[in-house]
Formats: sequence, structure tokens, C-alpha cells
Amino acid sequence: MGILETKNKNKDINKDINKDNIQILEDNLKPKGTITVLGAGRLGVRVVMDLLEVHRGGFEKIQVFDGAKIDKNDIIHRKYGAKVGEYKSKFLEDFYPGKVEAISEHINATNIDKINGNIIVSVIAGGNTLKIRESVLNYALMNKKQFISTNGVFGIEKPVKVEMSQEATGPVEYMKNMPNHIVIGTGGLIRDNEPITPYTLDKMSELIVKTSLILKKD
Repeated sequence: MGILETKNKNKDINKDINKDNIQILEDNLKPKGTITVLGAGRLGVRVVMDLLEVHRGGFEKIQVFDGAKIDKNDIIHRKYGAKVGEYKSKFLEDFYPGKVEAISEHINATNIDKINGNIIVSVIAGGNTLKIRESVLNYALMNKKQFISTNGVFGIEKPVKVEMSQEATGPVEYMKNMPNHIVIGTGGLIRDNEPITPYTLDKMSELIVKTSLILKKD
């Protein structure tokens, strides 16, 4: 296509894009809906911060459950200005009032009904969390909500994957009662004797946010 043809084509496009159309497009890209993040630790705080940075779209509200307080080892929180001793979830709410809603409690059977997101992201992990993760998945299925959880954070060079739980290998294999939801992680286990690196957590957060936005669009 020649330069003159390109200029003429651009003129035709500009005719179709008037102020009213632009306003409609902008309105369609306003943040909408709520996402619930269970856990505001090293991964959870990354997920919330990344969600806050989504521009021209994304979620209107981010609900965060976590009953833990920040200690000196919570480097990522402290890098954002958090103070040792404050609740992790409340720190995020104070960081962006009006956008983030803090529930300074660990998710459990008695407060599960407080979840109001159409998409639920669980970044709590460990053998003692399996029961409540199963309960949250059942709650999500019963209420037609989307559920994303983690599948291992260990590994130096292990790739981070987005998979369906029934097809993945790794910690998710121990979640026999949790098929049919999306899992994101390295598949690494604590017995692999590899550390949790910030690079893996950054990649996991990236894929969690991208996946949640895709699900929101659908």
C-alpha cells in the first residue's frame, strides 16, 4: 500500500471515530466487577499490586482476605512502605482506599460467605490449607464463580504454567477433591529442595492477573 493510499485509509477511519464513539469505547473500558484474593503474603501482595496497575479496564474492586501481620521477613511489603506489625490486608486497603477492601481474617468456613468476587484467587498454600481450599472451590462452583489457585512455587528454573487442575502434576495431585479449576505454578514441591524466588512469584502474579482478566472478559 502506498503512502497516499495509507493516508486516505486513515482519513476514512478517523471519520468513523467521533467523540461519541470514543466516549462509548472509554465507558466500556471502565473497571468493573470484583475479584477476591485469598492471602496477601509474598505472592498475594504481588497479585493485588499488579491488579491495581491494570489500566483501561480491570476490576473495580479488589477484596483481600488475610489475618496475618507483617513481620521483618516480609520484604516485598516493606518495599512498598508497609510497617512491621500491621495487617497485610489492611496495608493494601490503606495503600489504595476505595479500590481495595480488606478482610483482616484468614478465610475459613465461618466467613466464606463474605466472599463477593466473581473471580476468586487463592494464593494460600500448604497441607493445612487443603480443606479450606476445597471448601472455597465448592463455594465457587455452587455460586457460579471462577476459581484460580496455585500449584507449587518452588524452583529456580522451573517454568510457571497455567493448567486445569485435573491435568497438572505437582502439589495439585494431592487435591483429589479439587478438579475442574485453573491452577498456576511451577509444580515444584518442598521436597525438591529448591527455593522460592521473587522471579517465580513475579511470573506467577503476571499469569494470575492475565488469567483473571481473560475470565472476566468471558
